Amino acid sequence: MIFSVITPSFNCQNFILQNLESVRAQGFDSDQLEHLIVDGGSTDGTVELLRAASGIKWSSEPDKGLSDAVNKGILRSKADWIIWLNADDMLSPDACKVFLEYAARYSDVRIFSGDQIILRYDGTVEQTVPGWDYNLDDLLGYRTGINQAATFVHRSVYEKVGLLDVSNKYAMDYEWLVRAMHHYRCVPIPHVLAYYRRRPGSITDANQVKQFQEFLRIRRIYGKSHFSLGELRSRFYIYTDPLRRIRWIRREVRRIKRWLGQNPPHPY
Repeated sequence: MIFSVITPSFNCQNFILQNLESVRAQGFDSDQLEHLIVDGGSTDGTVELLRAASGIKWSSEPDKGLSDAVNKGILRSKADWIIWLNADDMLSPDACKVFLEYAARYSDVRIFSGDQIILRYDGTVEQTVPGWDYNLDDLLGYRTGINQAATFVHRSVYEKVGLLDVSNKYAMDYEWLVRAMHHYRCVPIPHVLAYYRRRPGSITDANQVKQFQEFLRIRRIYGKSHFSLGELRSRFYIYTDPLRRIRWIRREVRRIKRWLGQNPPHPY
């Protein structure tokens, strides 16, 4: 089997069908691609949609959070290449076919990062983020953003560096990738492989401060300086968070951004 798509899910009724269709549209048979949905006990109708869907493998039971759900999927998976695709995200129509071209060209590489389109809350395109090589200088420096849905990882990487750390609730993909990049290199794929959807209440959008706190904790583990630009960026975000909670300040900052030609992604 070539691909295992791991989809952790919890109360994603409004998005799960688009996720399933994006995987089905890859055009691979069941002996080439499996789609495993690990649901955390949804109560919004997601389970009923999964029960009615065909061509998927799914379970629904309480878990210890997102990391635990992804780990369950990885342990149940059978394919060589693993794609972690959250329930509100989607693969681009030709993602797997394009990936195979690069996997054949770079047969010794075990991590690939494609371009990723970010969708605003209303579903319109915010921006396209190019895939990058996840080099440790940048990853542990100023560049903490990961194209997680567009990152394809060989299962041998998980076997070597381990699964996600379930104690990390807000930057689990980042922490795992830092571990992996101490042993592997990543090749960027200059092609859109996935769509990442901003969603109110998601771990990323609702817990930005906690995410930056995790970045700082991980930097401490690897002995990074307290005075680098990456460190200052994280601390600036954490310390200014109370100001972002004041509505009139947020409103004025958004107005200035628009005046400067920037379109703020968040509607509030």
